[in-house]
Amino acid sequence: MAELVEQGVARVAEKMMANAPDGWTEAVLVSTGGLFGFGISGQYTIAGAEQRPIHPSGIFQDLDDVTAAVGAARGWECTRLEIRCRPSGEFTLVASRDTVSRLHGERPGFVTVLDHGYRLSQPGFAQEEGTAAPAGDPDLTIARFRAYLERRTAILGHAEKLPPPVTTAALDDAERRLGRPLPADLRALYLIADGSGDEALGLFGNLGWMPLARLVAANAGLREPVWPGWESSWDSVVLDADPLDTIRRCHGHPGWLPFATADDGNYLAVDMSPARAGRPGQVIQIGRDYYDGPLYVCDSVTSLLARYLELLEQDAYEVEEDDVDYIDFVEGPREPGSEPELRTCD
Repeated sequence: MAELVEQGVARVAEKMMANAPDGWTEAVLVSTGGLFGFGISGQYTIAGAEQRPIHPSGIFQDLDDVTAAVGAARGWECTRLEIRCRPSGEFTLVASRDTVSRLHGERPGFVTVLDHGYRLSQPGFAQEEGTAAPAGDPDLTIARFRAYLERRTAILGHAEKLPPPVTTAALDDAERRLGRPLPADLRALYLIADGSGDEALGLFGNLGWMPLARLVAANAGLREPVWPGWESSWDSVVLDADPLDTIRRCHGHPGWLPFATADDGNYLAVDMSPARAGRPGQVIQIGRDYYDGPLYVCDSVTSLLARYLELLEQDAYEVEEDDVDYIDFVEGPREPGSEPELRTCD
């Protein structure tokens, strides 16, 4: 590793010297690389203290490679390199963990990280567990799901073919891998079909219903969200759920089982470890765009299907024409602090 770094720095220094202006006495190049990009700045000093900028053309890739190699070897999230060279051909490298990063966006400034290993607390793991019974009803869910499919067939003019169901043994194995059971209403749906397949698009509120195997894999990936670095997480806060105390205040939890997605990093999930005022099996939204915490949707998959039937009856949808036609629900956000529309569906 040391030899590769030395060779890379030597190539950068050679190019700096080859492009130097007449009369230069020293060149200093500084690079910073980390999770959120790579930056270069530098200047030549000319006799008489005049300074001219170094243009990174031709050296960017070599410098990026060296920065990444040093960062990987040291385990640094953000690496700062300073390369100095003189007309004699002598050059030096100083590498350090960058503790000061520039912030961009709505609140620009700088952040200094003294302990890179520290992580903000997730208060949700210590919250009181909910003790209410599940609201889902597997028999009612099956009846609503079949009615939902029939209504969609009437709207689209053709039946949507679903994949074959999973077996009870497959469900039992999935629950062992998840470390907790699926809610009875969602489990009942997987005994009808293993997700929505390629024809029944947008089956769950414009999202695709995931096969059981993908549900298990997605849960494993979402249990501990990837740390995005202090540049974007220095002021990260997980807000209280609305209604209060229904969902744990954390960014990810093993009890959140995603079952529908638009392949954009966001999911509908069933919450099998709710907070004090929640119910096991309640439906929540989680994922990439839920920076402030999960969003409560309704008390069960059973209630979710009731809402979809209601939207179809209200003509609150559009039919989108594509290779496979699909139904796109038109549903605006609820007002902050209001009772969720789906919470009391029967």
